[in-house]
Amino acid sequence: MLAILIGSGVAGRSALAIANAILDEYVGLYGIHRGATIDDLAKIPGLGRRKAARILAAIELGRRLYKMNRPAKIAPKAEEDLFTSLRPPPQPEPEPQGPSEADLLAEIIGSGIRGRPPKVIAKDLLVKFGSFLGLFGQDMGNFLAIKGLNSVKIIRIAAAMEIAKRISHAMS
Repeated sequence: MLAILIGSGVAGRSALAIANAILDEYVGLYGIHRGATIDDLAKIPGLGRRKAARILAAIELGRRLYKMNRPAKIAPKAEEDLFTSLRPPPQPEPEPQGPSEADLLAEIIGSGIRGRPPKVIAKDLLVKFGSFLGLFGQDMGNFLAIKGLNSVKIIRIAAAMEIAKRISHAMS
């Protein structure tokens, strides 16, 4: 999945070799989630900041997927906990900080076409399917209706979605 996100390697180093170097360095996707920054990843020969940002965008979508899908905490029954009434009421989850879903998808898409930058393509994708969560379960062929997406970009989005699912699962 990382090799698909990376897309292409550099002279003497394939995308698969770069992906393996990342996984070796961080001992898997969860390790990337726990401590990688763009600067850290960009130090891996052949990766660079742009592709590092693409990987971290998929990781961030996994974090958000986890937050959307995590089970609600079950409050103890009053008779089981005498101090329940002393607890402050639960607070709603804060909105995600940082880049929007459109920004993250644009990073994954990578490039646009004439007159359609990746963020416009990402916004069209989100409008059509409602949200990043709405992309799951879709036939990838449905993505072709979005002007500016081609099979390479769609496969990259699918790889990012799979990474997001794996990160979400690892966090639970």
